[in-house]
Amino acid sequence: MPDRRLAAACALLVGASWAQPQPPAPLPPLAAAQAVSVGDAFRKLSGDTSVARSVSLADLGLPPIVLGYPDAAREIQLPVPPNVPLTNATLQMDASFVRADGGRTTLILSLDGFPASARPVAAERGDGSLTLAVDGTARPTGIVRFNVDWRTAITRENTCTDTRTPGNLLRIEPTTRLSYRFDAATVQDLPAAWAALPATPVILVTSSRLSAQAFDAAWRVGVALERAGKHPRIRTVPAVGDVVDLTNVTIPPALKRVPAFSALAEASATGKRKLRDLAEVGAVIALGNAGPLQADIVIGDRSIAGVLAQALDALKAQLPPEGIEAFNEWRERALDGWSRQLASGQVRVANVLGRPAIVVAQDAGPDAAALFTQPTGTAPINVAAADDPRSDVSSVSLKYLGAKPATLEVLSRADWTAGFPIGALAGDGRLPSTLVIDVAAAPGAARSAPVASVFLNDVLLSARELDASGRRERLIAPIPRHVLSAQNTIRVSFVRQPASDRCRESPEPYPVSVLASSHVLLDKVEPGPDFSGLIARFARGGSLLVPVAYLQDAHNTLPRVIALAASTGLSPARARFDAVGDTGPQQPKGPFLALDVALQGVDSEVRVEAGRLYAQGSDRPLLDVGGLQRAGVIEVVKQGGVAGAVYRTIARDGPVPERPFQLSQGNVAVISSTGLRAEINTWDPTGQAMVGERRATIPGGRHMWVVWALVLAFLAGVAAFGWYVWRRRVQAAGS
Repeated sequence: MPDRRLAAACALLVGASWAQPQPPAPLPPLAAAQAVSVGDAFRKLSGDTSVARSVSLADLGLPPIVLGYPDAAREIQLPVPPNVPLTNATLQMDASFVRADGGRTTLILSLDGFPASARPVAAERGDGSLTLAVDGTARPTGIVRFNVDWRTAITRENTCTDTRTPGNLLRIEPTTRLSYRFDAATVQDLPAAWAALPATPVILVTSSRLSAQAFDAAWRVGVALERAGKHPRIRTVPAVGDVVDLTNVTIPPALKRVPAFSALAEASATGKRKLRDLAEVGAVIALGNAGPLQADIVIGDRSIAGVLAQALDALKAQLPPEGIEAFNEWRERALDGWSRQLASGQVRVANVLGRPAIVVAQDAGPDAAALFTQPTGTAPINVAAADDPRSDVSSVSLKYLGAKPATLEVLSRADWTAGFPIGALAGDGRLPSTLVIDVAAAPGAARSAPVASVFLNDVLLSARELDASGRRERLIAPIPRHVLSAQNTIRVSFVRQPASDRCRESPEPYPVSVLASSHVLLDKVEPGPDFSGLIARFARGGSLLVPVAYLQDAHNTLPRVIALAASTGLSPARARFDAVGDTGPQQPKGPFLALDVALQGVDSEVRVEAGRLYAQGSDRPLLDVGGLQRAGVIEVVKQGGVAGAVYRTIARDGPVPERPFQLSQGNVAVISSTGLRAEINTWDPTGQAMVGERRATIPGGRHMWVVWALVLAFLAGVAAFGWYVWRRRVQAAGS
């Protein structure tokens, strides 16, 4: 078969579309697969410290990216463990293109600022996918920068010819991914382990039946992960009778001599296996990183070590005598996460089934959640005093919130973004009221001034033309309360007219900077009776109430609790947790989030009857929810003078949302497993509160010269009046 790369090059020369994309380079086979005996297989399992990772654009929450005039270039930042060398790293770009405007089109790809590929594109449409080898050098920033430049040149007779090519487009698919391996031994402390977490980390718990402490720790860690932009999955240690997914799982030939492994090998052809005894459970555990049981964060309750020990003892009984010693060595190493008893309040890094994992003591949930927002460069530590900082201030620097001042090269448009959770700013009755963005722009040849626009959660707050003199310029952007969310994204967009001076010059990019003096102003406000107000109240604490039944079905209820707590802004570090039994109606103290718990003295605005959602006292349905599977309603309510939220399951089974959702100006929301289905405001259906919301008074704004002029005029008037009175007295004395 001819080399596919040569075939692709030939296709380009004759103007055909690109060849089909090359699959990513295969990762090295598991060392245990080459073992010749059971003991040798376990020795290789013990010595294999390689961890495979893959991160796609979809994992980062990015939609398909379309490049074309005028946005013909894009930088994509792909996370990797910082200061950790990579092996077998490849970047698979899945893309397609169309070319309606002709010209000389070139696709240029760069990695970390260095060119990696440049090729011409001559066909009208085709497949633009390709695979790049990625340098394995350790990156202190923890980022692989992938730049795509889709460039078209049009032959022109003079400099004023229109060279725009809106019909030449490149579409980069969300399946574009970076795959790599790294050595688990290089991850030895908590910051490194936290940075090495994948985009969808696995939280491992003992079973679906958890203690209150273990359930509490799991939901807090899950919300902390969501705040960090990761989307956790809950996984339990398999038990007898559970069905495990063995798709793409390879059993080393040497281990097939053991009955438990042989049963798993037979089932791997169909992909599913119902575990029949403890030995099979132990075999699933022994596969470690190569099997279905993987863990990035472990909730170390007191029962999990015993569960694993029983399963591995049953597996050990099936092993031949020559494999016992190697099995014991593997067992000691692979179960490091549970072999040493965790101290109260301890969080540490351990080897769990062949990969580094963060092990959290069951009573360390609140402190671990706070610790993950303020990583500490130590090994095993007690975090009884960990907390995110509190301060009673009127302004907070964006740099404190994690935003990095940056300089951008702008030809036609460039965006600077930063994100922050509401809990990092709200407190003591204060909420973000104004964004103050300081920028500086270099002058250009074009007569049109560049424009800077400030967005919060994709809502335009302020825009102005810049003087572009290279000096600091300030943009003042008041923040309407309904725009705030649990997770907020600031975007500053710079737009330049890509034209030269009377066509005498070719347009070139000019630098603009977002300066470190940019900050957020805080103001005391009264939160409203909607989700935005609830998010503000939860930012500094609250109560989470769940029924005891949730603890008996943790695998299904934990994702729901994590999604609802993250969506409403409940602080994982400061919230109080209470598992409510059948003791009657509850009266929580302070703001609350109650899930399927009866509360005393709460008047609901809605009711559900026959699969329809009605406003109280109305016969006209607000929404038909009968067709929704696994649905629920969350509503902002008041109990006496205390505001909170109540969630009720309205289908037979409650939803298991994959990710949090954005709540804003409504007070009633219908959710399903796919996310937010509807948001309703029953107390202000016409939006009069938003219409009548006043803009904040901004000190130091662009028109403060008017205020100072009035002050000076007043002082001049006072001086003139004083002089007039003095002259009258002098004249009276002279006469």
